[in-house]
Amino acid sequence: MGGRIGRMLWLKKWWVIAILAVVALYGALVIYRVFAIGVEEKTARAVERIHGQKLVMDDVLGVNMPPVPDPALVDATVEGVDANENGIRDDVELAIFEKYPDSARTRAPMLQYARALQMEFTEVFNSETLVAVIQEEDRGYFCAGDVFQSTLLDETIKNVENLVLNTEAREKKYKESRTKYMTSYGDIKGKFDCDLDILL
Repeated sequence: MGGRIGRMLWLKKWWVIAILAVVALYGALVIYRVFAIGVEEKTARAVERIHGQKLVMDDVLGVNMPPVPDPALVDATVEGVDANENGIRDDVELAIFEKYPDSARTRAPMLQYARALQMEFTEVFNSETLVAVIQEEDRGYFCAGDVFQSTLLDETIKNVENLVLNTEAREKKYKESRTKYMTSYGDIKGKFDCDLDILL
């Protein structure tokens, strides 16, 4: 009799453990799914934001010029200073205007490419956001190709990259994102390369 009661208690104990295990597993799956949906929504919003950022004519004409940033703050963070909140780091924007003071047509693709490169530091947190940023960088590059002769294109692009990736910390962040999140991708369909149509 005692053995039979012991066996029944032992079976009840295992049934309780089994039920608790199933409940715990279900709870873990629900939590994981909620987290996954949150990440998917965050990614979708970020990709939309990345593709939604556009250069405006006031940026190219210098209407929204930022003040000269405090030298102590320029390289204090990877993101840098963007006082006029146009997505282009202020020291980079001012350097482009200084190099090309008389040509909005020349500044436009450089500013567009600089803005896309800057998003490497502010928008990338997974493969989908990296791809969106690279697609915008490609648009900036091909926009510059529409403006600059092929002999000057690579030099011009390299100048912008040197301005944006001007510290070891920025170079490191850029390379780490590429190493960690790089995946295959295609072009953006139905988009022109240049944000603005600057006439000759």
